[in-house]
Amino acid sequence: MKELPKINQLRNFQAIIRYGSIRTASQALFQTQPAMTKSLQELERILGVSLLARGPQGMTLTKMGRIFEPRVNMILNDLERAIDELHQSNELSQGTISFGCSHLPAFSIMPSLINKFQEQHPASSITIVEGQLSELMTSLRLGRLDFFIGIASPEISMSEFSVEYSINAEFCIIARNGHPLIKSTSLDQLKGAKWYFPNARTGHYKTLEKFIFPQGRANGDTLIYGDSMSIGEQLVLNKDYLFVGPKAILKVPYIKDLISMVPIKEELPDALYILIYKQQQGLTPLAKRLMDEISTTCSDFFSDNT
Repeated sequence: MKELPKINQLRNFQAIIRYGSIRTASQALFQTQPAMTKSLQELERILGVSLLARGPQGMTLTKMGRIFEPRVNMILNDLERAIDELHQSNELSQGTISFGCSHLPAFSIMPSLINKFQEQHPASSITIVEGQLSELMTSLRLGRLDFFIGIASPEISMSEFSVEYSINAEFCIIARNGHPLIKSTSLDQLKGAKWYFPNARTGHYKTLEKFIFPQGRANGDTLIYGDSMSIGEQLVLNKDYLFVGPKAILKVPYIKDLISMVPIKEELPDALYILIYKQQQGLTPLAKRLMDEISTTCSDFFSDNT
C-alpha cells in the first residue's frame, strides 16, 4: 500500500493556503516555522508533486496544488463530520450544524425556528449562510454545508443530491402600502419604477428579471442588486422600491400589514423551493432533526399558496 499523508500534514497544507504564508500559518496553529515547512515537504514527497510555490504575494497553489486542494477540503470536512456524528450519537443535543438558506426562509420562518431549536438543544452550534444555490453550491459539494433550503436553479444538476422537500411557490410584485404604483395592473405601468433584486447571476431571479424587462431596462428604471433582506426591506418600505418575491411573504407577521401585492395581469413564473443535502455525505443526527423541522415548517408556510 502506498504511503498516505497524515492528517496534520493535510491540515497544515490547508492552513498555508488560508493564511498565505508558512510563517502566519505556523503561528495560527501554534507550530514552529521549521516544523510547518518540514510538514509541507513531507506531504509533497509522499505525493511526488509540488503543491505550493513562493511568489510576491506569498505562497500560491501550483497546478497540482489546485487539483489536490478540493480533495483535502472534502477529506477533512468528512472526518470532522464523522467525529461530530459519533459525538451526536452519544449525546444528541450536542454537535455542529452548518446550512445554506436563501432569502425568503431566512427572512420569514428561520428566526423563530432556529431560536426554538437552540432552546431544545442548547449545546448545539448552528451556522447559517444566507445566499442563492448558485452561490453556495461549492460549499455544499465540499461538505462545508450540511444542507440547503431555497430556490432551485435549473442550470444546476441535482444528480448528487437528495431532495428532501420541494414545493412550487407563486411569485408576485410587492410594494409598500401607499406606493404610487400600488394599483398598477400591468408591467407597462411599472416602467420607470425602482426595483430591488437578490444578487444572483443565474437561476429564478434572473428569469424574473428577463420576464419583467423583456426588452431590457427602460430609461428611468432603477435596479439595485443585493444580498441583504434588511436593506431590501428598508428600500421597499421607505424609498418606494418594488420587490419580487413569493406570495407567502405577504403573511410574514411583522410586515404583512405594511406591504401589498401589485395586481398586475401578467403571471410571474413560479419558483421551486427545495431542501437538499449531498447523498454521499449524509447527515448527522442533529442536522437531520433540524432539516426535518425546517421541512415541516416550510410545508405549513407555503400551504396557502400551492
